[in-house]
Amino acid sequence: MCTFTSLFTFYMHLLNRKCTLVLLLFITWGSALYSQEHLFSVHRGGKEIGEISASLEESSYTETYTILSDVSFRILWKQYRRKTSNLVVYQGESMKTSYCGVYMNNDLQDSTAMHKEQNSYRVFKYPDGRYQLDNTELNFSTAKLYFQEPVGVQNVYSERFLQQCRLEAQGNHRYKLHLPDNKKNYYTYKDRQLVAVSIERTWFNLEFRKK
Repeated sequence: MCTFTSLFTFYMHLLNRKCTLVLLLFITWGSALYSQEHLFSVHRGGKEIGEISASLEESSYTETYTILSDVSFRILWKQYRRKTSNLVVYQGESMKTSYCGVYMNNDLQDSTAMHKEQNSYRVFKYPDGRYQLDNTELNFSTAKLYFQEPVGVQNVYSERFLQQCRLEAQGNHRYKLHLPDNKKNYYTYKDRQLVAVSIERTWFNLEFRKK
C-alpha cells in the first residue's frame, strides 16, 4: 500500500511537477507561529467506532489543515476499516493546494488533488480525471469547518467532491451542509468551536463528538 505522503506526491506530479516542491516550501518556511489540534470520537448506533484528528498550523505565509480519520465497522459478516486523509494549504485567503484520499481496508477507494496557478486550479480525480477550473477563487472549504464557525458563509467547497456545497444556518450555532446525492452533514459549535458533527446517509448515521 502507498503511504499518504507518496500518494500525495504522485498526484501532485500528475498535476504539475512543481506542485510538490511548492507545497514543501510552504510547509517548511519557518516554524509554525500558531498551531492547534482537536480530536473527535466517531459513533455509530451509540457505539464508538473510531477517531478523527484535525490539526491546523499557521505560519507567516500559510495555513495548513490536516484532517485524518480512522474508523472500523461491520456490515453483515464482513469487517471494514475506513481511513481518510485530507491535507489543505491556504495562502492568504485562497486555497493553494489540497489532497483528499479515502481508503477501505487499506485499498485506495477515492482521491482528489488540486493546485492553484494564478487564477485557475489544476484538478486530478482518481483514477484518471484531469481538468482545470478557470477564473475560480476558493476561500472556504470543508477543512476549515473544524476550526472556524462559518458565520455568514453560504457555500463551502468540498475537497473530496470537488464542488461548492450549500451551507444553511439553522440557528443556535448549527449548520447544515448539503452534499451531492442528497447527503447531509450537520455542524454544531459552542463558543465558536466545533463540538459535534452529525452525518446523515441513506444506510447509516454517524456522530463526531469533540473529546
